[in-house]
Amino acid sequence: MIDSIRNTYLDHQKVKTLKHVEEVAETAVQLAVIHGLDQDKVRLAALLHDISAVMTPQAMYDLAVSRRMPLDPAEEKYHFLLHQRISRILAEEQFGIHDPDILDAVECHTTLKKNAGLYDKVIFIADKISWDQEGLPPYYDMLKQLAEQSLDEACFFYISYQFDHNLLLMPHRWIRESYEDLKTILAKG
Repeated sequence: MIDSIRNTYLDHQKVKTLKHVEEVAETAVQLAVIHGLDQDKVRLAALLHDISAVMTPQAMYDLAVSRRMPLDPAEEKYHFLLHQRISRILAEEQFGIHDPDILDAVECHTTLKKNAGLYDKVIFIADKISWDQEGLPPYYDMLKQLAEQSLDEACFFYISYQFDHNLLLMPHRWIRESYEDLKTILAKG
């Protein structure tokens, strides 16, 4: 299956995306070891999280509309935000993935979501640590340290950083809800 996933990226000339998802997979496996999660699951979720890169944002939007998926206003305005949800569909329909841990992690890897599971959090954080830009992200050291200690603290730190530095074009409902959810979880200690 891993070869099939890799070949899909390569067949669509998505070499840079393949490099990114492989780096995310490495980071996710490291976090899985630390937090006692299934390494094979996180590896598959990481490799599939951006599989919708084989489609244009407009094609993603058209697919979402044709399936009557409810769309967040941020997805309506910025179609590329649909890539996390479309990647879930492709993982399930083209690669036969039915494990909810994998599918859910793929589906919310950009925004996270309320009541996120451990696999969701690992893929979310691994994607942010192994970002697809040049160099290291400015929050890298702190996020990596927190991710090894507490997934909740790492997720909250990253989302707070995004809000505090006005880095979100238009916040998706899921990221706002996950922020509030994590704030409540961390306040309970």
